[in-house]
Amino acid sequence: MYLFMFILIPAILVYECLKAEDKVVLLLIIAGSLSGVLVSLCTAVFTYLHRVPEYSFLSNFLYFLLKFYALPVVLLYAVYFFCTKDDFDVRIKAFFPVTVSFYAVFMPYMIIASDSSLASFFMLFVKPVLLVSMLFILSRLCFNIADGMRTHVPSKIAVNALCALLAFCIPSALETLWLLNVAEFLVYAVSALYALFALVLFFVESRNGTKYFF
Repeated sequence: MYLFMFILIPAILVYECLKAEDKVVLLLIIAGSLSGVLVSLCTAVFTYLHRVPEYSFLSNFLYFLLKFYALPVVLLYAVYFFCTKDDFDVRIKAFFPVTVSFYAVFMPYMIIASDSSLASFFMLFVKPVLLVSMLFILSRLCFNIADGMRTHVPSKIAVNALCALLAFCIPSALETLWLLNVAEFLVYAVSALYALFALVLFFVESRNGTKYFF
């Protein structure tokens, strides 16, 4: 039942290692995975995951956005970006391997340890795909923001920052609607479109030879 959730991200990480020209990606994956272990342990020891959700879109949306999607990504990447001495280009490309390896540990823990419907199709199949899609889209947006910084184009930075916020918000909104049992068909349809967009973006960029991560 949990097989897909457990193998999706590790399979992506193996692919990332095999195709990477710079083997520093392996160190980034190890660092991200250890961060996932540390955060999961701290969450288990110092927090209580049981939560009785209100029937409120806003409260649940903010909970998912901050607890699972946006805050862990922003904090983890900020710590890496400002603490490492790697080249600027390496730090930009590191976004995907660092964050996705973190969630390889943190996502299964959060799903299993929470009181959500573990056997649901959404939690075991849709949520992992949404998460990976989000991280891939964000890796592209990070590259665009960095390019805007290099070329001193504030409008490019602002537009891509807003797109990054939207990329965070869509999975959070979809999970909130699923939790509230609202517009179930719409939830799955938009989830499929979100994942399809990330997949098409991946294949288009691969054919163009553009590399936004290792």
